[in-house]
Amino acid sequence: MLTGIAGASGFIGSYLSRWLAAAGTASLRLLVRNTPVAGPAGAEVCRGDLHLPADCDRFVDGLAVIYYLAHENAPVNSDADQPRDVHANLEPLLNLLRAVERAGARPHIVYFGSGGAVYAGNRARIPFRETDPCRPVSSYGILKLAAEQYLRLAADRGYLTATALRPSNAYGTLLPQHRKQGLIGVALNNALHGQPIRVFGDMSNVRDYVHLDDLCAMAHRTSTPRQAFDIVNVGSGTGHSVADVLRVIEECCGAPLELEISPSEGKWLTDWAVLDIAKAWREYGWQPSVELACGIRAMVSAWRDAFPAHPVQSSR
Repeated sequence: MLTGIAGASGFIGSYLSRWLAAAGTASLRLLVRNTPVAGPAGAEVCRGDLHLPADCDRFVDGLAVIYYLAHENAPVNSDADQPRDVHANLEPLLNLLRAVERAGARPHIVYFGSGGAVYAGNRARIPFRETDPCRPVSSYGILKLAAEQYLRLAADRGYLTATALRPSNAYGTLLPQHRKQGLIGVALNNALHGQPIRVFGDMSNVRDYVHLDDLCAMAHRTSTPRQAFDIVNVGSGTGHSVADVLRVIEECCGAPLELEISPSEGKWLTDWAVLDIAKAWREYGWQPSVELACGIRAMVSAWRDAFPAHPVQSSR
């Protein structure tokens, strides 16, 4: 069975490709646009642009499963140019769906949406279920929700099946220090190098965090369709404020952190987003296995093992 990953050079996509290879997925095709990607041993690297129909046709040819992770921008900056956001992030998916329809092979698509950006506000602080109302507050969330509906439409028309994952905030590897999405990976990278940590929005904002190993395990389980179209949350079911996360990072690093708070840049961010993950357990037998502090400690340990001569520096 040939499995494809669109967005294979990204944060989650690159981790997923290695995870699937380690789990025994023998035939992988990785779609990348510009970034050089070696991929796991034996993986086919397919260079192409989802804006080009011919590249989409070449990528989907022979695929039984497609993991779709191609997306630019983040909730904090997606509204800066909404027409460009649509062009960059919705048109590529629609081009891929047209290619799937032309190929006629009816693959299964696992789409990586967002569990933190699609739901409505929740004053009762009850974890969001998949059946709860959606009311995104950013272009990022709107496009993630629109993508789900296009997948549902394609499934209804019979030329694919799809599972739309709604992951909470994923973490597990260090991320570039300038990146505007992925609090733990970005903040920890800055902390380990003695650099100040830029915080968008309110320090009391609460999010649900899921380790990449757990997210990949769930993605793998949903690669076999249970129905034509499905939506499922993937998270921990537990909320942590930005302040809580930074406190854990500081404790794991053993050095004080310097913060640069940017409340205006993240003023539209949702203040609370925690997921109900009962459906993932009930229908897929999945539950998270990595607790937040353990996951962050493992990231610090991995960095120290890789750079034993580089001590953690205080950012103050």
